[in-house]
Amino acid sequence: PGAIVNTPWDTSDIYMRREFTLPQGDFTDPQLLVHHDDDVVIYVNGVLALKSGGFVTSYQPRPMAKEARTSLKSGTNLLAVHCRQHSGGQYVDVGLVDVLPMPK
Repeated sequence: PGAIVNTPWDTSDIYMRREFTLPQGDFTDPQLLVHHDDDVVIYVNGVLALKSGGFVTSYQPRPMAKEARTSLKSGTNLLAVHCRQHSGGQYVDVGLVDVLPMPK
């Protein structure tokens, strides 16, 4: 539900890799914004950032492992994703967001 499919995927596994550029400066709380069906494993700069089983029905911010957060740097970074489909629908999308604290 809620998936906007731009790349058809009709196998049990998909592997994706993408470079992205971060500006200079500090982040408040960098997290992964993830929508997946089914199991997903995400690496940032070769460091395991998140492993999640099952599926979710909408985008959810998810904390990254500390080692993955500290691997982020200004300039070029690399995001690698593996998603495994077991049955039913299939979808995966991953992004990086900076979660800001709620105003008081």
